[in-house]
Amino acid sequence: MYDSNKNNLLEILGKNIRQIRLLRCLSQESLAGDLQKSINFISLIENGKTGLSIQTIVDLCKILKVDTNALFADIIIQPETNVDSTIINSLNLLNEEDKNIVITIIRYIINSK
Repeated sequence: MYDSNKNNLLEILGKNIRQIRLLRCLSQESLAGDLQKSINFISLIENGKTGLSIQTIVDLCKILKVDTNALFADIIIQPETNVDSTIINSLNLLNEEDKNIVITIIRYIINSK
């Protein structure tokens, strides 16, 4: 299932890319350099003003260290995502410092039982 409104799709995709970029502590300039694209192009993507080629999507996944599910979250809705998958996919978005915080929280919960 997906939302077929093209403008809405581009806006959601751009929001997802921006969110992941920020979680990775990357500037638009840094991402643009890694993609060998202009900063303006990154801005257009993140603001949902332009589409992406398949090659750019693949390159973004490699640079941001995510799979396509992260980029297309809220666009392509997976039927019945289980809790474990949701947790694992969410952890893949975090940097090492944030993962360590999550580990600390998990250990706290386990030890408090």
